[in-house]
Amino acid sequence: MKALIFDLDGTLWDSTVPVASCYEAVGRRLLGPSFRFTPDDARSLMGKTMDEIAAAIAPKSYSPTQIQSLGKAFFQAENAYLADHPGTLYPFVGETLFKLKERYRLYIVSNCQAGYIETFLPLLPEGTFLSHMCFDDTKKPKWFTIRSLMDREGIDEAIYIGDTARDEEASEKAGLPFIHAEYGFGNALHPAGRIACFADLPNILLSLGF
Repeated sequence: MKALIFDLDGTLWDSTVPVASCYEAVGRRLLGPSFRFTPDDARSLMGKTMDEIAAAIAPKSYSPTQIQSLGKAFFQAENAYLADHPGTLYPFVGETLFKLKERYRLYIVSNCQAGYIETFLPLLPEGTFLSHMCFDDTKKPKWFTIRSLMDREGIDEAIYIGDTARDEEASEKAGLPFIHAEYGFGNALHPAGRIACFADLPNILLSLGF
C-alpha cells in the first residue's frame, strides 16, 4: 500500500496560540518579566528545528550550552502544556484522513521535539497514523528523517504533504513528490500539487495517479 507522509504544523493543525501562551509564560520565568512571545512569533518559528528555535529565543549572549538548556526547558513545558491545551485541527482533517486511511498508510514527519507529535495524536481516532518520526529522533535535516521513517517502515512509494518551501526542499531531497498545503505557514515553488483546503487532498492524489 502506498504511503502519505505529513508535516504537522501548518498542515494538520495550528498550535500557534497555545505555543505562544506557553512560551511567553516560560520566557517570563526564565528570561525576565519583559519577555514577550506572540502567535506571530510562534508562526515564524514553525517548521524550524529545535536547535534553530532555541537559538532564536535565547539572548545573544548565551553560550551553546546555555541555549541548549534553555531550549530543553521550553520544549518540555510546551509538551506538557499542549497535552492539556492542544492546537486546532484544520477544517476537514479528521474526516479526510478517515477516507485516506482506506487507501494509504499514513505517517507524520516533523522537525519537532520528542513528545510533540504525541500531543496531537489524541485529537484523532487511535491508529489513524501508523507511526511518526521527528527531528529529536534523528538530529538530522528533515529529508533524512523522512528517509529514515521510510526505511524503518518499509515504505517504497510515498508523497510528502507540507506547507513550506523547506518542506518542499526536504521532500525533493528525500526523492518524493510534494503536495503544498497553501492554507499553512509558507509557500512552495513547484510542488506536484497544491491544496487550498485539506479536503482537496484525495482528488489531488487521484489527479497525480497516486
